[in-house]
Amino acid sequence: MEPSELLAKARARAANPSDPLETLAAASILSQELSRDADALLDLAVHHARAAGTSWTAIGDRLGVSKQAARKRFAKPFTHPFATRRTRREAACSFCRTPPGPRVHMVHGEAGRICADCVALAGEIVADLKAKAKH
Repeated sequence: MEPSELLAKARARAANPSDPLETLAAASILSQELSRDADALLDLAVHHARAAGTSWTAIGDRLGVSKQAARKRFAKPFTHPFATRRTRREAACSFCRTPPGPRVHMVHGEAGRICADCVALAGEIVADLKAKAKH
């Protein structure tokens, strides 16, 4: 997708498309979503490559990193199935239940946690409510 198409998409999401700061905020949220989707795509491609028998060395070479860096980034560490289940559930986002992870940013409060995606969604909801209240 071209940057101009992405900017148009961000403007369409903005509460007030003529306000550059509203467009910037919408573009920031869109950028986070695209980054998360790109990470998921890369994770899936590496998983398929490993399932097909591709070595960590070959994967690292293709990605321009060492095999150790590729393995550290994409290999799932082994933990006992019951060892972290409760801890991860308690540390998950209080709204969408997304578990914590290296690419999941959380805001911690007294009564719970909220992930960056839920913060962004809440911002969009509040902006929509403000826009509706003005009319």
